Amino acid sequence: MTTFGQRRDPVRLFGKRLLLIVLFLIVTVAISGVWKAYRKEQESLALRKEAEVQLADLTQRKAQLEADIAKLNTPRGMEDALREQYLLAKTGENLIIIVDPPTPAPIEATSSVMNWFRTKLKWW
Repeated sequence: MTTFGQRRDPVRLFGKRLLLIVLFLIVTVAISGVWKAYRKEQESLALRKEAEVQLADLTQRKAQLEADIAKLNTPRGMEDALREQYLLAKTGENLIIIVDPPTPAPIEATSSVMNWFRTKLKWW
């Protein structure tokens, strides 16, 4: 067995404290590394979700463009596109312009209570 004097030896106490400090530093470095890996994983997860949203948007746009191309490959589709873009009309078609009726100006009150007092109390 060790005696009380051997346990209180300054060199052994210093060695134990140094070992505890080294272990604390190792644990701190390990926790720091795990935390950095966790943050990178969260960031990559957010970027992945953003990329999936962009992929869905691009897929939808691709389907719309393919539908537009298929429509433009027909004679009726080309006619509609030319009519819309260049405002073309067939022979016998006329232009109708629909005009909204003008809105009346709001009616303003010509007399008010203050005007009545002013006319009655001119001398004041």
